[in-house]
Amino acid sequence: MQRVFAKLFLVMLLMFLLAPRQALAMPEIFPFDQVKSGMSGKAYTVIDGSGRIESFDVKIIGLTDDGKGSSRMIMAEASGDLIKRTGGVLQGMSGSPVYIDGKLVGALAATFKEMRPYTFLITPIENMLELWTLPDPKAQVNYFKTVEEVTPEESSDEKISDEEISDEKSSDEKSSDEEILDEEIQPESSNTEEPQQDEQTTELAALYFDGFNKNSINFAARELGFNKLSSVSSTAERGIKLDATLEAGSALGIAIVYGDFSLGATGTVTAVDDKRILALGHSFTHGGNVNYFMTDASVIGSVSGLTGGIKIAGIGNIIGRINQDREAGVSGILGTFPAVVPINVTVKDKTLDKEETFNAIIAYNESLIPKLGAAITYASLNRMADSLAESTVDIDFNIKTNVVSNGELTRQNMFYNSSDVGQVAILELMQALNLICSNAKEESDIFGVDVNISLDTERRTASIVSITPEKKIVKPGETVNLIVELQPYRKPTEKVTVPYTVPLTARQGKLSLEIHGGGLVPVSQAMSNAGVVTADSNKSYEDKIKDFLKMNKNNQLIVEVNSSGEVKTAKQLRKDIAQIKRVQARLKKEGKTVQKTDNKVDTNYIIENVMRTTLSVEKV
Repeated sequence: MQRVFAKLFLVMLLMFLLAPRQALAMPEIFPFDQVKSGMSGKAYTVIDGSGRIESFDVKIIGLTDDGKGSSRMIMAEASGDLIKRTGGVLQGMSGSPVYIDGKLVGALAATFKEMRPYTFLITPIENMLELWTLPDPKAQVNYFKTVEEVTPEESSDEKISDEEISDEKSSDEKSSDEEILDEEIQPESSNTEEPQQDEQTTELAALYFDGFNKNSINFAARELGFNKLSSVSSTAERGIKLDATLEAGSALGIAIVYGDFSLGATGTVTAVDDKRILALGHSFTHGGNVNYFMTDASVIGSVSGLTGGIKIAGIGNIIGRINQDREAGVSGILGTFPAVVPINVTVKDKTLDKEETFNAIIAYNESLIPKLGAAITYASLNRMADSLAESTVDIDFNIKTNVVSNGELTRQNMFYNSSDVGQVAILELMQALNLICSNAKEESDIFGVDVNISLDTERRTASIVSITPEKKIVKPGETVNLIVELQPYRKPTEKVTVPYTVPLTARQGKLSLEIHGGGLVPVSQAMSNAGVVTADSNKSYEDKIKDFLKMNKNNQLIVEVNSSGEVKTAKQLRKDIAQIKRVQARLKKEGKTVQKTDNKVDTNYIIENVMRTTLSVEKV
């Protein structure tokens, strides 16, 4: 199944007037089994806004290889002027290529939680190269095959050439400052000591949030299983770049959300072979075969500290697709792009008379779409609202999808909460997206999500005060109006008319009715469900969609028969069928038909309680 991302790039088709570009080739590698303690090398990364790839010295301490599928790692120490400036190895250096004698050993991947800022682990390049051999069933059609004929404009930024890097890799000379730094950062243990298997390490990608505030970061982190997140405002250029190139040591971005809200990580490119790249040296989400945005990135600066330094970087232009996210690192392809789900969220703050629309695109991943869609909606509400304390929200969403015949799954509801209404209001959107993405027969399409939110700091709740039927004596099949008096919060009472059609199976005598808000479970239903395991898992996917669309709303008044959990016998069911036939025959003779009603009406309030009334049913 293929999803079209081409709309976002259509204007770029006019760019195919440039000459072919020069491809970068994979460097020679230094095999893991030839690495020895005491060897020296160089690593390359970007640490400031100049974008210049710089080097630091690396000394091998030891290796780990327990076999049987365990991770092979190389322990090393960092030194040199760059490391002196940064105060140690930083988050964001993940993927920095490490060379010995000009040959690629692997990628800087992790440092130790015991606060050894100069000691780090290297993922062997052989482990990372396996990512290029893995199947990629989530690959999308590249709508820009002629991108191969596009060459980037010459950049005026200074960069280290392949020849310069190769020359620098083969040099073991150090400045006097580097030698002094080496002496200052030597660990107490011997350099030849093997690294301990139970050491706690910190992976060195810098997790990236843009556009999210503190509350929405915490929400997204909880839903996605991330921790230690911080919001970074990007100064990087944003857009689509068809002719991008990367080189080992360049800053790289990985995003699963892109736009007014961005979410992902920044790190460093380990190796480039034509359009293929390897990076990070560890997983991002450990998602296996994935469909994420690959972006260029700009480094803003760095923050050092004994509790863990970080390279502050912002993701930039979309330049390709990340297709593998594994323990050994991530791989991607330049010039191809992931399928996406566009999401637009319009928030109106009625109290402040403000309105804003936020736009983002989510990289298509069924396990992440529900969480990310909810997180973006919640973040939009947080960005717009002056306060989420004791607020009422009207929310409606429209999901363009092929799971319903008309192509649109829509839902409206109202929510109130005394603290953070946003986290309550987005739950049904998450539920709907989860439902769409759980089709066991085939992958469902989601072409876009539009959400409209109206926020009011007024408490719009009400309680049912009384119920007055317009007539007390009724017949099966007859419709009677119930006048429901509501007591809104700190407002005068209001009356709402709810039409109710008496069931054709209603027997002579008292008919007990229960009126409640759509968000409340009626007493009879609660009694009948007590201790009973539902059979929802046996329902068809189509029936689950129908059930979702028929769900009651919090601001509705619902009328239901209070059956007190009665389960009818086969004999009673036969009597019901006979009565239905008699009623239908009588109505036909009288020239009447049953006036069908939903037995529910919308109100301007969230209904907070349940009340009962009775009707007297005549004999058929």
